[in-house]
Amino acid sequence: MDEQRQQRIKKITQSIIGLPTLPTVITQMIGLIDNPKTSAKDVASLISTDQALTAKILKLANSSFYGFPREIATVNHAVVVLGFETVKSLGLSVSVLERFAGGNSGTDFDRQKFWEHSIACGVAARMLAGKLRYRVQGEAFAAGILHDIGKLILSQYFTDEFAQILALVRDEDLYIGKAEEQVLGLTHSEIGHWLAEKWNLPDKLVSAIAYHHTPGRLERGAELPSLIHLADFLCRREKIGDGGGTRLPNLDPAALRTFGIHEEPKAAMRRIFGYGDLLHEEMERADAFRSIARGEGTDPEDNADPDSDPDPGSGPDGNGGGTGSEAEGEVVGGVRR
Repeated sequence: MDEQRQQRIKKITQSIIGLPTLPTVITQMIGLIDNPKTSAKDVASLISTDQALTAKILKLANSSFYGFPREIATVNHAVVVLGFETVKSLGLSVSVLERFAGGNSGTDFDRQKFWEHSIACGVAARMLAGKLRYRVQGEAFAAGILHDIGKLILSQYFTDEFAQILALVRDEDLYIGKAEEQVLGLTHSEIGHWLAEKWNLPDKLVSAIAYHHTPGRLERGAELPSLIHLADFLCRREKIGDGGGTRLPNLDPAALRTFGIHEEPKAAMRRIFGYGDLLHEEMERADAFRSIARGEGTDPEDNADPDSDPDPGSGPDGNGGGTGSEAEGEVVGGVRR
């Protein structure tokens, strides 16, 4: 990013007052999970200090989205069967959903449709990660949910400017990124990049938020931004929610090459769009995430002891290792492999 754009971001973001922050337990959890010496019990003990987070992690772990055949009654069990990265991504996603949950800003921006698109992008990214052999599917899910976080900042703190942007999108059929450039001289990706860095999010998530429209600009580390780029395309093609207008952004061919897809772009995208029906099926199982985005609470009462040992035979693999699509290989039996 050139110095002029950096100064523009600095000038715009200096006017933001009362920016939501991540809960301390989430920032601690990110640091804890990034430590290779951390055990599942360490993570469970930290999560259990926040009763509301405990309840939501258990609610999501037991939802049809993950499809475990037996109830996950403890946080320790959830950490073991889901894996560190998925638990980290769930905690982060839940926190952001809650901080920006509820109604609309003073513009035509429909926040509920925005979250529908964002959740769909997370679901699509997780699904495509399995198809394209991107190993950390939980990370892909969080990146999908958070990729457009800059739009929320614009809608909440720059109401007048964002109203102008939406008017250009609606009246002139502009792609939202071009409308943002016209009004602000910046895009939601750049604002999201700033917020992700301010929140000290993991570097891969920061990169995905910053480059999900332009993964070809990256010389290295383009896998996650490319995955979100393709997931966003799929969700827009399937018209799930509202990411800000109906016009599709330009496809960056580099996103396809990153995953070894070298066929002609239209043919390659037909392959990606072929997962549309599967995406709709997956979205039917994502109601637990929608309820959080709507601001609906979770009753944290009657949770079992988070430090209890999980039943090692209760996971779909018979060893508590999670499903074939979701277990990420970083935790087995409560310790890292």
